[in-house]
Amino acid sequence: MFYDYVKLFFAPLVRIYLRLKVLDGANVPSKGPAILVANHASFLDPIVLGSACPRRIHFIVLQVMYDWLSLRWFYWGMQTIPVRTEEGDPRAIKKALARLRQGQVVGLFPEGERSTDGAIRHAKIGAALLAAVSGAPVIPCHIRGAFESLPRGACFPWPAAVRVRFGKPLLFPREEKGARDRPQMQAFATSMLLAIARLREEESSESQLGGRGERAAPDRLSGNP
Repeated sequence: MFYDYVKLFFAPLVRIYLRLKVLDGANVPSKGPAILVANHASFLDPIVLGSACPRRIHFIVLQVMYDWLSLRWFYWGMQTIPVRTEEGDPRAIKKALARLRQGQVVGLFPEGERSTDGAIRHAKIGAALLAAVSGAPVIPCHIRGAFESLPRGACFPWPAAVRVRFGKPLLFPREEKGARDRPQMQAFATSMLLAIARLREEESSESQLGGRGERAAPDRLSGNP
């Protein structure tokens, strides 16, 4: 119930103060397991995504943030899943898989950390591993405006028009389900960020058609991670 109370409090604020607009929310399955992946450039991203998603999200957060004594009670109440910075934290993976087996939604930011300039960068393989082992659909999401409201280093969010667009579900190739081959994992992880980048392009195109074109930071999805 803690999650519901938090959402009841924050969602109206986000919709009013940040003028949140949700697009293609029907792409989020109404029931069953799902993995939400989104670009990450602001501390507002989990709040915005949680306000936009019609279902409860169990976010994966870095252990170093979970260990903050002033916020641990909040992360615990929100039923987040702490993950160590080391790649392939088995405890976090087991917890996330358990939530997915229960038909719940797990949310994470595949870049692993906030972008310093709003650009979409390289993906780590955590979400790909969850998709491969669980078979759950991956829903790419693009958050626009949160970086302008609260960029890295800022202390307080400025009013901004924030939009969240949900993309079509992605599935780890069936013949590769459960595989642990790193190149396969990395290829699927990259495809997730490319899907997010395409959602960003849709947003930019719509903005330009509406006469509100924005200059987006270039994405950095090419080359080795």
